Amino acid sequence: MKHPNALVLIAGIFAGILAPQPPMTPSAWAKDLVVPDGPRAGSRWDVSLTPYVPEIIDALGPDSPHNMVAVRKSQQTGISVAGIALVGSYIALAPCRIAYAVPRQEDVGEFNREKLGPAIAGTKSLKTKVRGQMSRSGEGSTQTSKRFPGGSLKLLNAGVATELKSKTLKVGVGDEVDEWSFDLDGQGDAFDLFLGRFTAFHATGDWRVLALSTPTLAATSRIDKLFQDGDQRYWHVRCPGCDDEIVFSYEHMKHNDHPPYQACYVAPCCGTVIEHHEKASLVRGGRFVATNPKGLYPSFHVDALISQLTTWDKLAEAAVAAGTSEAKEKTFRNLWLGLSHEMRGNAPEWERLMERRENYERGVIDARGLIFVAGADVQHDGIYVEAVAFAEDRQSWSIDAAFLEGATDDPKAGAWPLLEAFRAKRFTDVYGQDRMIEALAVDSGDGGRTSQVLEWCRQQPGAYAIKGVGGRGVPAIGLPSKKSITKGGKRKKYGSAKQWPVGTWGLKSELYAHLHKSGVSAGAEIDPPGYPHFGKWLDAEFFKQLTAEYFVDEIKRGRRIEEWRPIRRENHFLDSRIYAMAMAEHLGLSRLTPEGWAQLRARLLPAPETDLLSPAAMQAAAPAAAAAVASPDKPAPRKARLSLSEISAKLNG
Repeated sequence: MKHPNALVLIAGIFAGILAPQPPMTPSAWAKDLVVPDGPRAGSRWDVSLTPYVPEIIDALGPDSPHNMVAVRKSQQTGISVAGIALVGSYIALAPCRIAYAVPRQEDVGEFNREKLGPAIAGTKSLKTKVRGQMSRSGEGSTQTSKRFPGGSLKLLNAGVATELKSKTLKVGVGDEVDEWSFDLDGQGDAFDLFLGRFTAFHATGDWRVLALSTPTLAATSRIDKLFQDGDQRYWHVRCPGCDDEIVFSYEHMKHNDHPPYQACYVAPCCGTVIEHHEKASLVRGGRFVATNPKGLYPSFHVDALISQLTTWDKLAEAAVAAGTSEAKEKTFRNLWLGLSHEMRGNAPEWERLMERRENYERGVIDARGLIFVAGADVQHDGIYVEAVAFAEDRQSWSIDAAFLEGATDDPKAGAWPLLEAFRAKRFTDVYGQDRMIEALAVDSGDGGRTSQVLEWCRQQPGAYAIKGVGGRGVPAIGLPSKKSITKGGKRKKYGSAKQWPVGTWGLKSELYAHLHKSGVSAGAEIDPPGYPHFGKWLDAEFFKQLTAEYFVDEIKRGRRIEEWRPIRRENHFLDSRIYAMAMAEHLGLSRLTPEGWAQLRARLLPAPETDLLSPAAMQAAAPAAAAAVASPDKPAPRKARLSLSEISAKLNG
């Protein structure tokens, strides 16, 4: 006897077999992807190492309703696998025209060599589909074009407009979009040109674009804007103390300011201390939560706090280093926190700096000021000069500042002998010992006195002819070049001197970041690293000139504008300070190790029975120093001092 439901069961089985199966998601396919780099290079992708990647790539799968996804990321997060997994899944499952765009031509070769090529070679489903390179055949793949049945993958240089405009695309990845031009070859925003390649699929709605980048500056960060326009998803984890969902943020981390850092996280919900060894399991059990549900598309934030490729202690180490300069602070925010950085380029009010002046003697060097240098800005009617002492933690003291009046067209007359006297002047430290300026930078830029500066510096020991160089990434002081000295338009016989390039942008950013800091004179408990000290003998004109510029980073008529602009015409003491900072860097301010500083301290300070830098020792030394300054007819004992340039050379090999 037949079962009454037998036909129904059979029909159901056949219906299940014949029914179309839902397409495999990119993350499901990616389990077979062989990752090309990182700790698991050469092995299959381990989702537990980067549990936040599946949702990112599945948001752009063939069955997804979304067309755009933006990922704002830090380094050391493994997000690079997301772009490879997405294009790989389309090659294997839904072949079409695909593009992967990187900022520069050299990035194209590196991406193919270090990431894409090994991933294709190691992943069976890709290796069998992507045609090999055949130099004499248009059917094969090349370094920049991977061919496969049903489509192709093109590697694009986002720095060339023609590459971003040609051919129609269905799927695309824009890598490090913050480095793309806002006005590429005069044809508009590079990212807009890239998006234009998907126009043909707007009607069908099945185009897909993934934008990835580490953010840069807040005013111009493309990925920051894309993230803000999206639904702003952050990775939430369960607090082990109260089970609330929390987002790891640096403001709730605790760590020492020196090794061992012993970094941990204090949950803001209940105060539970989360140790680093607990992070991995918490992150694996986490999930993305959209904080802006009205966003135009999915946007994700991924940073080093949730990464399992680095540690909280390494993040703490970077955070401590970030306190020494604005450039390092920007690096920390961008590369570790995945956040854009707002330049503190706008100068503080000069009146506030005057209010915090301190009662120390002009010409007397603080015991902590182990590097003593000067900078000079040459004008037609005189020379502005400032002598500055720097401590190990980059605190600085203005020791002397002056305008040396006189013509500057003859390097042997006018203001030049006054500058020579300033360079050779003997200053004292708080113990009454002789100190001399170890390095003096003199501007030989475009002020019409280049030959005079070169000639004067060539004959003065410890004098450096420098030229300011703008732009990002320029070192504080670079390698010198030889320049001819001319007179009356003719090159002087045997007349050549060295000219040293100085990266003014980074130094100005660092100085202005330090000027914004609050010290003891403003009510703080301590003077922070980098804090600038100014004596009461400095007048308003000095501070007006020191704060005479501000930094602009904006988009204007489709172009990115970055520049330092003047608030007022006179900025000579600002330039002098920047040149002095360059000399401090030249003598080892950033290179000296703690052992090197200890040796330098031992050479420059008198042998103590107690710690000379203790408050008691410094207080005891202050009256003697003041008496020495107040009684020039009874000079303190002079001691021969070893040249700091000689010390620096020895300490740095």
